[in-house]
Amino acid sequence: MILTIIRLAMGPVIAALILWASTVLYSDRLLAGFIYAISAILFVIASLTDWVDGWAARKFDAVSPLGAALDHCADKALVTCVLIVLTFASLTFDLVIATLIILARDVFISGLREGLANSGRALPVDGVGKWKTAAIMAGVTAFLAYQACSLLYAPARVILGLDWASTGLLWIGAILALWSGLRYISAAMKPASA
Repeated sequence: MILTIIRLAMGPVIAALILWASTVLYSDRLLAGFIYAISAILFVIASLTDWVDGWAARKFDAVSPLGAALDHCADKALVTCVLIVLTFASLTFDLVIATLIILARDVFISGLREGLANSGRALPVDGVGKWKTAAIMAGVTAFLAYQACSLLYAPARVILGLDWASTGLLWIGAILALWSGLRYISAAMKPASA
């Protein structure tokens, strides 16, 4: 639970750092670069707590319905906060489209889950959804690192590699979001077992 709460809190903290970087970008390029670098490091740490949290819960048989719900909320809060602020601060148009796909899918599936829960049905977590989350977290990390490296005068091949990685991973995340969303809709449309 402690790791989940840390991850839940990190979303707004990282989002605030990104906003700060965007406000000082034109007056102090190096400071903005360092802020993006710190944001990337914190995002990696927060993302890793998701894996450690799940591993520890399974290893110590500490899985609970509340813990699973909070874990899911913490993932969504972390990714949503950061993607929304990046959309405002620095994402290119094509990545804004990928972000809209990701966020719209998450809102839709959350509503679908809630609606099914009200009728006594559950929508189990889909493996594709886990890959989607991993791709998005890796893509956001690559984008934050790309921003940091661009502002801190890293070698051009590093900047280009991070640009390609972030774009590819975020679009993979968007495609997996659509695919997993369709799988959830298909599962929801199956008749409830008696």
